[in-house]
Amino acid sequence: MSIRGGVAPPADSAVAPTMYLQPIVDLASGRAVAVEALARFPGAPGTPVGHVFASARAFGGGVALEAACLRTARGLLPTVPDGVELAVNVSPDAVEHPLVQAALAGDLSRIIVEVTEQPASDPARLQDTLAELRRRGARLAVDDVTTGHAGLMRLAQLRPDVIKIDRGAVRAIAGGTEQVAVVEALVSLGRRLGCLILAEGVESLDDLATLSRLDVDLAQGWAIAVPAPTFAPVGETVTAACLAARREMLRVELSPPQQPRAVDIHYVTAELAGTAHQGQLDRALALASATLGASSIGVSVLNDADELREIVVTSTQVDPESYRLVDYPATAAALRDGVMLEVQAKGSPVDAAELDVLHRLGMASLLLVPLILDHQPCGILEMFYEQPRRWTGRDLENARILAEHVLHALGRVTTG
Repeated sequence: MSIRGGVAPPADSAVAPTMYLQPIVDLASGRAVAVEALARFPGAPGTPVGHVFASARAFGGGVALEAACLRTARGLLPTVPDGVELAVNVSPDAVEHPLVQAALAGDLSRIIVEVTEQPASDPARLQDTLAELRRRGARLAVDDVTTGHAGLMRLAQLRPDVIKIDRGAVRAIAGGTEQVAVVEALVSLGRRLGCLILAEGVESLDDLATLSRLDVDLAQGWAIAVPAPTFAPVGETVTAACLAARREMLRVELSPPQQPRAVDIHYVTAELAGTAHQGQLDRALALASATLGASSIGVSVLNDADELREIVVTSTQVDPESYRLVDYPATAAALRDGVMLEVQAKGSPVDAAELDVLHRLGMASLLLVPLILDHQPCGILEMFYEQPRRWTGRDLENARILAEHVLHALGRVTTG
């Protein structure tokens, strides 16, 4: 195959691509949030996909083949459910070629452009080209990231929306090797850059709990779903495994061994340790709100009639009304089970009562932490955010610590 004058040659039946879709799941919810379009070549049975691309590049047709894959993949977008994005692959030096630009023309909403691992000949020009794609709605992913110097510099330059962890690192996690530290480093970097972390090559559902504990956001692999010619919902066993792993992270009382104590809020806990009256509690929670970036923090106590009454709130006046727990079933379940409750104004799988609280207050996210004393529920701590928020393991540990110290402070304030 060859390219003359920037025009694609006639399609070669031996390398005409068929695109298969593989789901990418959100580890916190177990639902598919994206699919990756993967090339298959029915006209070249038995030939590895990588060899087909390498052969096309060797004969000058690599860009034309990538463009054909992009066109075919984008043609599948109408078959993908609303709210699910489509990830397409492109090599760095091909992305600015006219054939690829034509394949990526127009509105790129719901498209994730995944830049493959080959180095770019001109990184500055690549940044400009990708910036234009993002202006038209695309999100950016970087594939097969490792912690080598070149890879980290590339991340800092491109500032992608999604970082894909090399599948070799994902496989090594199960063995408890030093690769865990590699994943932790990439997660930490991703948080600083505002990126989501995607682990590809997941081969066992047992890996989902480990990845969740490491604060990885997304996962993809044959254990989740095999690539298929059409979109298929994620299996119930996968969703259940994700939800079980997340639920374990949300437990107020973790089974030993516990995670290392977070240190972000030691000033707050010191303030709470000396709390003896309402004014001090108000100031301590205002400090907690500022330290943890919350728009508001409220504390409500549970009375003998199973009603919640707010006693502290940092951003407005205390609500004098009491609220029956029976009217808030998700909150009641969180108190009963000792599990934190995550509520998002958009796409949150909880009942309408909790969502109504968010809408009424003009908030986007809520983390509700049960206050448990001697294994008995006695109230709730609520952390509100005006912007959507993903809670990391560190966030959840900070919330546990704050709730524990608030609980002790309440005992002193209410009896003093």
